[in-house]
Amino acid sequence: MTAPTRKAPFADPSSGIEVIEAIEPDDRLAVLDIRRRVFGEEQHVPDLRVADADDSRSLIALALLHADEDGRQRWPVSTGRLTVVYGVPTMAQIAWVATVPEARRLGVGSSVMRFLLDAADTTGIIEVALAAQWPAIPFYTRLGFVPAGAPYDVRGILHRRMTRRR
Repeated sequence: MTAPTRKAPFADPSSGIEVIEAIEPDDRLAVLDIRRRVFGEEQHVPDLRVADADDSRSLIALALLHADEDGRQRWPVSTGRLTVVYGVPTMAQIAWVATVPEARRLGVGSSVMRFLLDAADTTGIIEVALAAQWPAIPFYTRLGFVPAGAPYDVRGILHRRMTRRR
C-alpha cells in the first residue's frame, strides 16, 4: 500500500507557515526531533520510539515557520502522519501529530491537519481515524472529527478514538 501524496506544499504567507511533505533526510530528522521533544521530553512517554515501520509507507507532514520574509530561515515546528489502513484503501489513520510548545496557538497544528486531510480527500480516503489525547479533543472536533468509542489509556495518557468521514 503506497502513501497518499501531496504534491504542493500548503503555505499561508500572512502567518509565515508552510507545510511540506517530509521527504528529504533533513526534514525527516526534524520530524523525529519534534516527536522526541513533544512525546519524550514534554509528555515523558515511557519506552518512546520516535519512528516506526509505518513511517516508510506514510505521508509525513512538516510545518515550518519562516523567520524572515524571503523564506530562507525555516524553523520546523509541527508534524503529523497519514497512513492508509492495510487492505482498506478508503480508510486512513492520522498519528504522531505534535507541535513544539513555543509554536502552539499559531495555527501550525491546524495547518498540518489541513495538509493531511486534503491529501486524504484527494486520494479517495472516505474515513480518517486518530487517537486523540484527551486535551486535544476540542482541536480535532473543530476539524470535523467525532468521538468514536470509550476513552482509553495509552502509556498513562488518556485518549479517545475519533473519526472524520468525507
